[in-house]
Amino acid sequence: MMETPTNHEPCADLDAVRLDQLRRAADLYLGIAYPSGPIPASVARRLEWDPTKRAGVLLGQPPFENVGTGPMGGPIVALRLGNYRYPHMKMQVQTWQSADGFLLSVNTHDQVMAIDPKSSDASAFRVLQEENQRLKQAIEQAWDEAAIPTFNRYLLDYIAANRSSNNCDLI
Repeated sequence: MMETPTNHEPCADLDAVRLDQLRRAADLYLGIAYPSGPIPASVARRLEWDPTKRAGVLLGQPPFENVGTGPMGGPIVALRLGNYRYPHMKMQVQTWQSADGFLLSVNTHDQVMAIDPKSSDASAFRVLQEENQRLKQAIEQAWDEAAIPTFNRYLLDYIAANRSSNNCDLI
């Protein structure tokens, strides 16, 4: 298990989330998840955020869903944005012991279902999972390129910092 670096301030709460970054992240997500058309009206309504609310308040109420507690002890919240084929994919926000105080990730929300491999739908479901994974990777890469904090970026920075501080190569 990876240890959390101790050279950062204590884990921030959801007020650490920069709403401008969250809005930019949602825009990038939607551009990839819905490449050839408008987003569904239900998704557009989920993006109507009250600009007068603090991030911690906004993220603690609908349309954001509390989906659990992260490894840092803080909440993980999600916004169901879906994609062109699957309405349940989510943008997740969690507090993190990092310079930004939070990380974003995409939850494909398709791993919780078990499908009988002998089912006539099994092949189609696997294709859906593969497409969801492709979209997840593309969205998280776009976030990383836009300097929006992601778990993958955190891991890469963590490995690089430990590699240089230990003066050794990772196996």
